[in-house]
Formats: sequence, structure tokens, C-alpha cells
Amino acid sequence: MGGQKGAPLSSRELSLFCSQISWLLKAAIPLEEGIAAVCENTQDTREKKLLQDILSSLAQTGSFSLSLKKSGAFPEYLVNMMEIGEKAGKLDDVSSSLSVYYEREDDLKSQIRGAVIYPLVLILMIAAVVAVLIVKVLPVFRQVLETLGGDVPAVSVAAVQFSLAVGQGAFVLILALALLIAVGALAARTRKGADFFRALLGRFPPARRAFSSIDAARFSSVLSMLLSSGYEIAQALELLPGILSSPQGSGKAREISRKVSQGRPFSQALQQSGLFSGIYSSMIGVGEKTGNLDAVMNRIAEHYNEEVQNMLSGMTVMIEPVMVGLLSVIIGIILLSIMLPMMGIMSNIS
Repeated sequence: MGGQKGAPLSSRELSLFCSQISWLLKAAIPLEEGIAAVCENTQDTREKKLLQDILSSLAQTGSFSLSLKKSGAFPEYLVNMMEIGEKAGKLDDVSSSLSVYYEREDDLKSQIRGAVIYPLVLILMIAAVVAVLIVKVLPVFRQVLETLGGDVPAVSVAAVQFSLAVGQGAFVLILALALLIAVGALAARTRKGADFFRALLGRFPPARRAFSSIDAARFSSVLSMLLSSGYEIAQALELLPGILSSPQGSGKAREISRKVSQGRPFSQALQQSGLFSGIYSSMIGVGEKTGNLDAVMNRIAEHYNEEVQNMLSGMTVMIEPVMVGLLSVIIGIILLSIMLPMMGIMSNIS
């Protein structure tokens, strides 16, 4: 874990931090004493500074969740869950659940990064190949044609000029696309940027399905943690909209909470929201009747996370042949434009 005050920690760092807190509490080590021991043994100066800030605030306020909030390094969701754990006397269980949650988040983000970086690398490779053809190969043939002058058919000259135009246009287009992907990836790191690109990408069915599965996975995971922390379903649903980061997920959580408060069964309200598929709604109905709803929601979260990973892997697999095909077409056009004039020149010489 390596964060500094005011600098948000990564999902991997958050998972490690929550795992450490859970381990300390389950080992019956007082929180302040345990954090002080971790702080003393860490070699990372930024981590040490963060833990010192938490210890200082904890000594002043007596509230672990408030200390995390004051550090500025932890997301609102984690702070809210830690507060819930403190009030329910289940901080160890909540910390353990949060560790698993952020581990899943890290895996998901890694999948998304891979789905973005892979095509970006392919695009840059295509741009590099086209650039070499434009800068090194085509000028040589154009010089040859200019040297031969009137002995070269007009069609051959036009073919080379067309090849240059195609190559330059493709190069500019590829670079613009790569720049757009890079800027989009950076902008998506902010809340507003993420919401904008989600709305934009949500117009495409594959992305829309992936976002829907992400919402369902987070909804299930958070609800499972709340229920296992001792909250009743109605109370948990009231807290959900303020915890979920996605506007779409929060909106559906509010809709479900409203219907449950009106007296409808949770499984029915969930099915009507469209957040879950039919089979999961049936599983939730069974979980309600047997009193194992928290375990059922956790299992559903795992299913949806696997589904998202499979979707992203499938998208990555589909991108490769598309990019290879695009590269083949561009290079084919350029090479054909080179070979046609050469054939014309050879026929004139013979």
C-alpha cells in the first residue's frame, strides 16, 4: 500500500489495507496498537505517513471511519461501510468483505485496462508500419517516376499519388484514434469523465450489457455486505443508493427501495427493476425464504464478475482480427499502388 494524504489509494492497495485491518481485529489486537505496529514495520514512507495520520486522527476522534475520511485517501463507499461496521460491531467482517470487494474491483479494472491498452498498442503498430511506408518507401518510387518522366503512364503516376494520399490519411486517422483512446482513458479516471464515456459507450449493445453486469455485481456485493453486517433488507436498500458509484445503479437501487417500502417482496421489486435476469431473481426469492439472502447475493456478485470478465475477454479477442484486417487492407492498398506502376514501367521497358 503506497498512498499519500489526499491521494486516493488504488483498488489493490485498498484490498490490502482492509485485509490487514480484518486480520488485526480477528486476532483480537487493538486497532490502534495494530496500526502502529504496521506503521513501524513498513518501509514505504508514503504508507507510513498515511498510517500516522490515521493514528493521530483516531486518537483525537475515537472513530476509525472518521479517521479514514479525514485522510482523504479512501473512497466514500469504503468510509461508509467502515462506519456501518463500527456501528454494528462487525468491523472485522466488513473489513474482510471490503478486501474481497476491492480485490474484485482490481481484477475488473485490470480486465478493462487490458481491453483498452491492447487495441491502442495495435493501432500504434499500424501507425508505425504506415509511417514507414509513407516516409521511406513511397517517396523512393515517386522519385523513380519523376526521373522517368514521360516514359511512365499517367495511370501509374496517379496510382502512386493515390497511395500517398491514402497512406497519409490513414496515418492521421490512426493517430487521431489512438489519441482519442488515450485521452478517453485518462478522462475516465474522473467521475464526470467516467459518467460521460459510460453514457457514450452505453449506446452500443455489447458495452451496455457489460455495464449492466457491472452494476448488478456491485449491487449484489454491497447488499451482501450490508446484510451480513446485521442490516434488515429495507435498511440496506435505503443505504445502497448513497454507496453505489454508478448513477444507473443508484437509480435502480432507489427504485427497488421504494417498491420494497411500499410492501412488495424484494425479489419481485428486483425482477421488475430489470437489474437481474430471471434465474437470479429466482435464486434471490429462495434466499429470502431460507434466510440466506446475504450468501445468495455474494454468490450472484461472483457470477456477474465472471460474466464481465468473459465479456471483456471476448471483446479483446474480437478486436485482434479487426485490427489485423485493417492493417492488411491499408498495406495492401499501398503495395498495390506501388506494384501497378512498377508493372507499367517494366512493360514499357520491355
